[in-house]
Amino acid sequence: MNIRINNKNNEKYNIIPELSVPAKDLNVLRFAIAYGADSVYIGGQKFNLRSYGENFNLDELNEAEKIVHSANKKLFFTLNALISQCEIILLKKYIKALSKINFDAIIISDPGIINLVKENFKNSKIHLSTQLSTSNYLAVNFWASQGIKRINLARELSFNEIKSICKRVKAEIEIFVHGALCISYSGRCLLSKYLTGRDANKGSCAHSCRWKYYLIEEKRPNLFLPILQDKKGTFILNSRDLCLIKKIDLIAKTGISSIKIEGRMKTENYVATTTWAYRRALDLVKENKFSEEEKNKLYKELEKTSHRTFTEGFMFKLKSKDLTLTENDNAGYIQNYKFLGIISDYEESYNGPVIIARNHVKLGSLLNIIQPYKEPFETLLKEIIDFSPKDKKDVINTKDKVIIPG
Repeated sequence: MNIRINNKNNEKYNIIPELSVPAKDLNVLRFAIAYGADSVYIGGQKFNLRSYGENFNLDELNEAEKIVHSANKKLFFTLNALISQCEIILLKKYIKALSKINFDAIIISDPGIINLVKENFKNSKIHLSTQLSTSNYLAVNFWASQGIKRINLARELSFNEIKSICKRVKAEIEIFVHGALCISYSGRCLLSKYLTGRDANKGSCAHSCRWKYYLIEEKRPNLFLPILQDKKGTFILNSRDLCLIKKIDLIAKTGISSIKIEGRMKTENYVATTTWAYRRALDLVKENKFSEEEKNKLYKELEKTSHRTFTEGFMFKLKSKDLTLTENDNAGYIQNYKFLGIISDYEESYNGPVIIARNHVKLGSLLNIIQPYKEPFETLLKEIIDFSPKDKKDVINTKDKVIIPG
């Protein structure tokens, strides 16, 4: 969805980028749509870079297409693994089985399958994954000449480089604005395969860069020497998580067509929150109301998700001052909030929602409520009613079905 607006000095138009959001299953897909995604990208059970995720079987892919298109949104399908010679026959059969599904675009990273996609998906555009590390306008224009409609640029590019590329190309440009970063250059990591045999370029990454490492002296195999970094351990290859929420107004002025959230293995809570925040940011940019106060509010909402310490990555990095990519004072996940659950129904007699719990929560806890296109709010958990029988209780346990009286 592209909307043209005037900038503050009314000299030229800017384009509000499309918001592209991940989904690991039908449940998460529904949340992505409800909370403001313009497009949703999903994977099947073969040939994508999240092969350890739940992903979609053929029946679920058909259902996903109906859900997304009935909401007048776009559905993108990932075929973004690198293909080995021995996999070509299986790949052709898989593409044939998928060809009747009306995807708006197919996301690829192996240029060898461009013609296969064109032949089998007559009504689908082709998008190029960040795995190809497209880093300049010459490369963008080359891929456009091969029929690629959208290119996701390498995550290592600076803001000025992205602006310069956008001025020199006609193809749609997309960038990641939120989620996990790789310590290796986009699409070129061999660490996982080298250490575990699990190939990151085929969707089986073991996330070896997140592991804790020691030095071992050759003749003293049982003596582990830590490479000191912080009190929690040594994570010399670990990266922080990308978060560009405060820069969406600048990013929108580059001329890009789409911003993308990473996380095809994430929960509905994560996808709903990140989608809500970036939808809100884009809407405020459209209205010229994206103030510092709003930026800080949205950033704080994103901090409520499970995440590693945030960074703005390479895009706005100041070489001599910005240490956020090299200093990781917290290499693990930050989880300041627990996901209580989703409202599954409404109990009129108690004037309150019915919730199936995902975590253990006590009476007196502070609840944070987030709804599509509404401001989040907090409320104290003053009363808990068991759904059946209708008894009061002091604690909500995982999988409990409870009523929260209004």
